[in-house]
Amino acid sequence: MADSDEIFLAWEGSLEDAAGRVAEVLGLEFNGDLRVETGELQYKGRARTFDEIIGFYVGPNVFQPEPDEVQAMDRYPVVVDVQARNRKPAQAEEARLAFELLVGALGDVPAILSHNVELLVAAYLPGRGTHTFEPGTTLDDPDLDTWRPWVA
Repeated sequence: MADSDEIFLAWEGSLEDAAGRVAEVLGLEFNGDLRVETGELQYKGRARTFDEIIGFYVGPNVFQPEPDEVQAMDRYPVVVDVQARNRKPAQAEEARLAFELLVGALGDVPAILSHNVELLVAAYLPGRGTHTFEPGTTLDDPDLDTWRPWVA
């Protein structure tokens, strides 16, 4: 199973503008590489919970539901993949801290935090604030009634 942590943003501008703003807010350095196969822009930054560099990949939301399904991140065109490859146990906390910084700085941009593109950890809506979900809440149809009030 994958071990990833993602922040989805309901960004209305270009991917490049979103990536630039994410990098500015999180204090990231451009890694000088575009992943052509995914369209992701690669950044690196100092971890907040340990003294090492971690990766941030800002790209288009390519996660699409099956026909006739709905997912919480459907209306979020930008995804920030947070990768602490050498410290996987700290990765979820690093993603949570990045999420908090982003929603604090981008107050007009809805955002969601997920784990493994399966579990919904938290969601932020302008004017409503941040909601943390019960462990095990999925991004998928079975939990639609739980997350619908909290996603764009």
